[in-house]
Formats: sequence, C-alpha cells, structure tokens
Amino acid sequence: MEDMPIEIERIRDSEKLRAWRHVGYSKRLVLCFSGLGKNQSQPPGYEFASIATGGGADHVLYIADPNRSWLNEPGFLEETLDLIKETMADIGAEQVVALGHSMGGFSACVIPYFIPVDYVLALSPQVSIHPEVVPDDGRWMQHRESVDDIEIVDVGSYLEDRTQYVVVFGRHGREAPQRSRFPNPDNLTLFVMPQTNHNTAARLKSLGLLTDLRDAVFDGDLETAKALMIGGARAHILEEDSNATPAEAPSE
Repeated sequence: MEDMPIEIERIRDSEKLRAWRHVGYSKRLVLCFSGLGKNQSQPPGYEFASIATGGGADHVLYIADPNRSWLNEPGFLEETLDLIKETMADIGAEQVVALGHSMGGFSACVIPYFIPVDYVLALSPQVSIHPEVVPDDGRWMQHRESVDDIEIVDVGSYLEDRTQYVVVFGRHGREAPQRSRFPNPDNLTLFVMPQTNHNTAARLKSLGLLTDLRDAVFDGDLETAKALMIGGARAHILEEDSNATPAEAPSE
C-alpha cells in the first residue's frame, strides 16, 4: 500500500501539555515524545513528524512538555496518560510503542511504567537530570534547575519487564555521564554509535537508517535492528559488564 499523506492536527495546547495527532489506519499507536526543541525561547513542537507514522499507516500522538520538566511538571503526566488512554480506546489500539530523542527518549523509556507499551526506541535519552545521580553532567542546566521537584529521578526505577527497549547513544565523551549509568537489563539493547555526540537521531537520518530502524524496533525485529546498527551505523552493543565510567569514556 502506498504511503498516506501525513496530516498532523493539534489537539492540545495548554501551559502544561502540547499534543498533536496523526490518524492512521493500523491498530498501532505511536507515542512520540519531543525533546527540548531547537528554539529554547519557544515551547517545543512535535518531532519525527513523518517517521513516527510509518509511512502514514500508524496512529501517532505527538507529545511535548512546554515546561521541559522530564515528566515532573505537576499534572503533565496525568493529562498525558488520560490523552493516551482516550486515543487507545478511540482507535481500538492493539499495540502501543514509544519514540523519542533526548528528553523525549527519557519520557519514552519511563512511560511504560504507567501504561502498557510493547516497544521503545530511545535516542540519546537522559538516565536522569537529578544532580545526585549525574553530578558530572552540566548540560541543560537552565531547564534542569527550573524543575522544582524531581519525582521521576532515574529511568532505571521505571523500566518494565514486559517492554522491549532499544536505546542508542553516541560514543562521544560528553554522553558518558548518561550512557555509563544507563540500565542494561536483558530486555534492553543499548547501541553506541561512533563519531556521534548527542545527535543520534540526525546521524541515523543522514545515514538513511532511521526509518528502517524505527520499523524494525516497532515490529519486534531485533535482529534487523542489530544489522542496521552494526552494519550500517558501525555501532556496537554495550554489554552490561562493559559500561565505561565517565572518566574512561572515549572523548572523540
């Protein structure tokens, strides 16, 4: 079947939650979480516009946190879960998956704790923004310091056994504080890309791999995902016992 036109409708725009929806024809719902956004003076918009839809086939909820709180803004998570449940019921969803980069990747990894999600693709996610968890990561401080109460402290406390996670990090040393602390259970595959910093999504897209990786992960085809990452992106799989400490991480 040919790709459908990608039509995205804004369905929520409040001080707590921004959301858009693409109506597909499958029974899959993609939860696509936004990162901080390029223009820091404006609230974040939706990301992965076409890629998230699978050629227009899949329903997508694009979710953005205007307060950039990593799910910690009071009321944001509750409103988001209500919207997800409403959409699932509306389309008769048989599968729910999640996608995101950076703060969006963090959200994609955490959301299965609150609602059943089959597969997650997280690109350059934070493991935490809490200063006691990542004291050596000084990035995004303008937004991190504005989060008054960090209740969702770290990804590891929210991973679910029923969900399969694929996580991609860059090998650059600046990513080490987050990458080296990221949990690595049996149901999580963590890829590390060479010559890549925090820009994993852009790098995968430039290599022509992002769409195929998205499809493989959401179809539950981990072997194809591995072939794409190892063969196409020259990435390696980070084994549980080989996490580099921040001091040991390469600084390319």
